[in-house]
Amino acid sequence: MDHLSSFVDRFIQPPLLRERIIAVLRRLPFEVMQDLLHDPRFTMVVYDPADGPQTQFHIASPGSGDAGSRMIAWKVSLAHAPLDFANYVIAHEFAHAYLRNRGRTRDEDPEDAADALAAEWGYDKPLSAMRYT
Repeated sequence: MDHLSSFVDRFIQPPLLRERIIAVLRRLPFEVMQDLLHDPRFTMVVYDPADGPQTQFHIASPGSGDAGSRMIAWKVSLAHAPLDFANYVIAHEFAHAYLRNRGRTRDEDPEDAADALAAEWGYDKPLSAMRYT
């Protein structure tokens, strides 16, 4: 098993979701992948909205300066969503983590920044995702 798969396996149990996340992560620019994989504050969790409000996420304490915590909470349903939609969501969330939930500039909206970065990585927002914007 390679380093990338081992990293994702620490956080993600559902096999199909794990495969989808690994496939997108492999296509990210090297510097993005390295930034995420080597940040001890970066974590991922899987949750099921059907579990209700008792779902709890444990987020690492923020570091000093610009080194805040970073976590992605994946809906378990992404494992069975249409592939183009799932890949877009996965790339979009990795973009948020990479950008630390900020824009690329002070004035850029974080959602627009994540969409733009995901598109740069080859994951355009599919029509099926447009209803959420």
